[in-house]
Amino acid sequence: MTPQDTAGKSSMESLAREIRDMQEIVKFDSLLLLLYAAEVVNRYMESRMKEFGHDQTRLNILYLLVASGGTLTPTDISEKVYRSKHAITRAIDILEKDELVRRERSPSDRRSINVTISEKGIDLVRRSLPKVQQASAIATSCLTNRQVEELKSTTRKLRHWISTSPTD
Repeated sequence: MTPQDTAGKSSMESLAREIRDMQEIVKFDSLLLLLYAAEVVNRYMESRMKEFGHDQTRLNILYLLVASGGTLTPTDISEKVYRSKHAITRAIDILEKDELVRRERSPSDRRSINVTISEKGIDLVRRSLPKVQQASAIATSCLTNRQVEELKSTTRKLRHWISTSPTD
């Protein structure tokens, strides 16, 4: 191998290392952009839902209960809305105080508690749904249908990967 070949190989290896490093930076930057976008979307939705007197987490619990047939355990709710059990307990306390849900002992396991949406809660979901749909349409209007589907697919994949992968 000639000195030129050795220098060229070393230069190429150095460049390859730089490209690999840049790919890692780009991945990190992409994750930060996703976090920033999620924060902006959350603030946007919160501002649109203010008129209903509840934050996005509490409304998400009500929507989830409707979609799940009306009743779930607090643990199931926590897992499906990606919030801590403590945060879910606090949200359910407020929803129960406002008579939007009620806690009931499970008929099959007296140690277990179920959260059931009330008629008042169903009515709130019914009233808020058009506003949520409108806000979602406005927020995603800059994307094509294909981009929306790609976004949904990518975020589901990330959520699944992060929630099922071992830490460190």
